[in-house]
Amino acid sequence: MPEDNAGVPPWLALARMASGYTVSYVLRAMTVLDLADHLATGPRTVADLADVTGTHAPSLARLLRALVAVGLCAYEDQDRVQLTPLGGLLRSDVPDSRKASVLLNTSPWFPHALEELPYAIRTGEQTFRRIYGVGFWDYLAAHPADGAILDTAMTAASSTRATALRAARDLSRVSTVVDVGGGQGRLLAALLVAVPGLHGILADRQEVTVGASEVLTAAGVADRCAVVAADFFVAVPAGGDAYVLSQIIHDWGDEEALALLRTCHQAMAPGARLWLIEEVVQPQDRVDPDQALFDLTMLTLLGGKERTSDELQQLLEAAGFTAVAILATDTAYSVVEAVRP
Repeated sequence: MPEDNAGVPPWLALARMASGYTVSYVLRAMTVLDLADHLATGPRTVADLADVTGTHAPSLARLLRALVAVGLCAYEDQDRVQLTPLGGLLRSDVPDSRKASVLLNTSPWFPHALEELPYAIRTGEQTFRRIYGVGFWDYLAAHPADGAILDTAMTAASSTRATALRAARDLSRVSTVVDVGGGQGRLLAALLVAVPGLHGILADRQEVTVGASEVLTAAGVADRCAVVAADFFVAVPAGGDAYVLSQIIHDWGDEEALALLRTCHQAMAPGARLWLIEEVVQPQDRVDPDQALFDLTMLTLLGGKERTSDELQQLLEAAGFTAVAILATDTAYSVVEAVRP
């Protein structure tokens, strides 16, 4: 971002910004061709890679040159290419793989909504529905392959968010945690594995929780977790000591977010705690470029927004919660805690 262009002429800095999408699709080509997986065992020649990927060797050599230029690969010698640690994140077999995230962010349908960003700025409305004729979630329901990529991409960060919550709060004294909008339950599974005495309730739309039983069984925690079909704008399960909304609030504008929080408030007993896991927007003197850009993606895709600590506190208090606290962690996520009085 700005620091990347330090010391270069202004015209070149602007040119790099305007052509940044080229890097995105170079990254997509590397991912679609599974180059990181093919290089996982060590350096290979262009001819060898062309053979296993079914590609045109001279064109592949040009792609590999670009991948070296952006730091995803490196030349071992004149004929052989190897992965860098950065490129290694695109392997399918690593725990922190970002392969699905790259496929999502470079899918033709995903960034298309940003083309209408001026409309969103003029109106404050999402552009996804304007372009595709349906809302984001309805689109994914009609395109299950795209929905599967999103689910996999979101799952990749589940363990990090679970780590953030455990770092912010001791769960050993919590009996039951309700994961509202928890998808296939990977975050909840991570919490239950880490805290043996903990029980969980996974609450999400029925079509979203397909596969949750497999995830929970594979983690060895299915006997401590119930899966409940729920529309979190209508009702969520009662009986939890704590309720988790992991990167859910940012999907929605203020009106919808407030309605969602009120639904949780209604289900919770006095003294129960609500934990929002979010990337809290930093003050203006410490603007995070990635966060600022992602905020505009949320606007165009969903009409959602990334929020400051003050904005989150105002929402929670408007929903009836008290004792709001923003708990920073060593990850990109903060835990926003509030209490049902």
